[in-house]
Amino acid sequence: MVHAEVLISETDGSMLPIISTKIPEGASETDRRKHRQCHWKEIRVTTVSNPTLDKSYYGVALGEPFMVGCMMHECCQFEGMTPQTYIHAVSDGAPWIAEQYEHHFGTQCRFYLDFYHACDYLVAAAHSTSMDMGERNHWLEECKNLLRESRGKEVIRALEKLTPKPGKEAREAVAKAIQYLEKREKKGQLDYAKALEEGLPIGSGEVESAHRHILQKRLKIAGAWWRLERAEEMAQLRAMRANQRWDEFWDQKAA
Repeated sequence: MVHAEVLISETDGSMLPIISTKIPEGASETDRRKHRQCHWKEIRVTTVSNPTLDKSYYGVALGEPFMVGCMMHECCQFEGMTPQTYIHAVSDGAPWIAEQYEHHFGTQCRFYLDFYHACDYLVAAAHSTSMDMGERNHWLEECKNLLRESRGKEVIRALEKLTPKPGKEAREAVAKAIQYLEKREKKGQLDYAKALEEGLPIGSGEVESAHRHILQKRLKIAGAWWRLERAEEMAQLRAMRANQRWDEFWDQKAA
């Protein structure tokens, strides 16, 4: 196994269509379809890659955040993590993801808010003002450039200067963006200049791609609903196949 100096880890959730059957007490089980319930369940996907190698490792988990954190850690170990490995983590703003990276990796990990996720809040805030399209695009481009330069505090000041259109919804869009970015700025999650200087990603595009070719391509086909345990089994099989461990799986089954 190659010991990695740097690993890039991305984590995100995807909703799967789940079906369950709950038969009321005293009811007949002859037609279970009458008692089926359909809902959506989030499955978490992690990708780990070594920037010096042209491959990624994938992990999936349906459990609680702590179990997902354990899966994230195991994936990094499989890719050659040592106590000296630097873990570059990128994800959206779900607090539990950053918390799990901190809990399982400690000081050897630095967490970044997905750049494009941060920009979504800027776009919503800009659209809540009376700026015309040209002014809006110019303002957004300036703010994005400031973020890339790790000048998050200046972006927050630019948001504070915005004048939202009349109405509660417009005011809330600006207030949300300020609150959201302030919180991440204080935690050092917007230091994009450092990541760019090191040639490391500031977006979580790899894990979003993993959702499509690992999960959605098989588990979200038209008309498909899954029992929870079958969805998890299929997700694990899809990840194992993507990790090129298919033969290893069948060898274990045959043993």
